[in-house]
Amino acid sequence: MGDIVIVGGGFAGLEAARALSNKRSKLGARRIIVIDAKETFDFLPVLPDVCGSFVPKGHVTLDLAVYLEKLKVNFENDEVVRIDTDRREVLLKNGGILSFEFLIVSCGTATNFYGDTEAERRALKLDTADDALVLLNTVTTYPSKKILIVGGGYTGIEIASSLAAFLRKRRIKKYSVNIIEKAEDILGPLPQWVKDYCRINLCALRVNIYADSSIKGLTDGRAKLSCGTEFEDYLLIWAAGVWTPRFVRDMKFEKDGQGRLAVDRSLNFFDGCFAIGDAACFKYKGRTLRMAVQFSIAEADVAARNILRIIAGKKRLAKYRPMDYGLLVPMANKKACGKILFFNVRGIVGWILHYAMCIYRSISANNKFGIFGDLLARLFR
Repeated sequence: MGDIVIVGGGFAGLEAARALSNKRSKLGARRIIVIDAKETFDFLPVLPDVCGSFVPKGHVTLDLAVYLEKLKVNFENDEVVRIDTDRREVLLKNGGILSFEFLIVSCGTATNFYGDTEAERRALKLDTADDALVLLNTVTTYPSKKILIVGGGYTGIEIASSLAAFLRKRRIKKYSVNIIEKAEDILGPLPQWVKDYCRINLCALRVNIYADSSIKGLTDGRAKLSCGTEFEDYLLIWAAGVWTPRFVRDMKFEKDGQGRLAVDRSLNFFDGCFAIGDAACFKYKGRTLRMAVQFSIAEADVAARNILRIIAGKKRLAKYRPMDYGLLVPMANKKACGKILFFNVRGIVGWILHYAMCIYRSISANNKFGIFGDLLARLFR
């Protein structure tokens, strides 16, 4: 009998820990151990609001040690450097080794610079609440810099709208916020009406979009785009893509282009080993499931249930059946667009629905009431 090790304290990891803790009587003497290099859980969907000064950092973070102690779950505040599935060991940066009987990989993803070391050296990113504060403080200190946001996906658009709204709130008249997107249009595979709505709304916020363009050259004082446009006195923000941590990409199992572990319908990638959330490549109806909080939490429940079934000696494992409730692209001027179930949603209704879901998905009462108060303040400001 060994331990249950969960790598990653994000949405998926914490939900798996909670689900297993609730069935502790069925685990025998097995410990539940969560490993994370950060001391806090950061509520990722609201980080763009932190960098725009609309939500304070304290409303989007949760102390992992305190929360897991309440669940009677062990916490290892360390970085994973390698997972040896044959020896069933997790090797930590501090030299420690954790043996496991069951493993859940739920480490999420981080910013991918695609080998551009110059951009990585110069750019700000938005992976954590601390990153959001750094971004906010930098823009506050240098409001006249030309802001270049590389990446026109969800994150890039949310950052752009938050910073534009923040600079308008500070009455900075000649601000410059620009989205650089390599593809022919923003928001990749989303419906055309969503792209059009967001583009018009970004235009109202005076955000410029450079589609079919990429960074061609960077110096201390100048950034040049592939389309020939040049920017002086710039601030670079990278939101062009993500991939899994190195230790996941180094594992011997099948992965997709982002390094996500390919799993079967039971979320297995090896005997007694599961991948969930953004670390998992789950294919449904011929397509890879997108990264979303709703899928991460549902997958965590299935993985926890399957560990309990194996412990109970049951050979048949539960299958994960995705239920897509929709998606929304929120922007900082109280507008959003997307689809909820079978309905297209746009405007302030979509914006309120986004934050209602954020409040619902928040873990602690402090986070829930904090974000709710921020929502009310913005509605009636």
